[in-house]
Amino acid sequence: MASGLLTGLTAAQFLALLTLLTVGLFTPGPNTTIAAVTGANFGLRATLPHCVGVAFGFASILALCALGVGALILGQPALAASVHLAGVAYLLWLAWKIARSTVLAQKQVLRPLSVWQSAVLQYANIKAWMLALAVAASYMTGAPSPLQRVLLVSGLFAVLGFVSNGVYGVLGASLRQWLQQGQRVSWFNRAMGAALALTALWIAVSASPGVP
Repeated sequence: MASGLLTGLTAAQFLALLTLLTVGLFTPGPNTTIAAVTGANFGLRATLPHCVGVAFGFASILALCALGVGALILGQPALAASVHLAGVAYLLWLAWKIARSTVLAQKQVLRPLSVWQSAVLQYANIKAWMLALAVAASYMTGAPSPLQRVLLVSGLFAVLGFVSNGVYGVLGASLRQWLQQGQRVSWFNRAMGAALALTALWIAVSASPGVP
């Protein structure tokens, strides 16, 4: 295939990469939780900046890892720990904001993330750096055309990242009418806030720099 000749990826390698990114992006996590909460509280349109931010943030991290920046960050324990702690703290703060929101579109408590806030969230996630570094090491080295390989892999993530969070945004938005009854939105936001907090704590333990 022409793309294989240009990037050096065989069909099997491309399928393996596509499977890795699909599993990683479509399974529930901090980004998809935020997309679902945003869709449920503010509607589908409000999730679009988040979807764009996730796509841009991680795609740019992949590109930086291809240039060696990821290895530099993870190779410095103090820097890696700072990124890790900042990311966990930010997720816990978001979880608290979500849990406190008891009314749909309660913007004085909870606001949809902007493109740049969502992009920064990717940079503050040490697991995103670890995944990007693994992908860069496996699929971005030894290519006959390194630039085209970087563009292919980063672009593939950007598309899948946007689509996966968009799917969760649609799911959240589909609940808006149901959540308007009684205290359902309050319980929904508390549950989603708790889920995000637990995810942050799991990241704090499982991705701690220096922990095998």
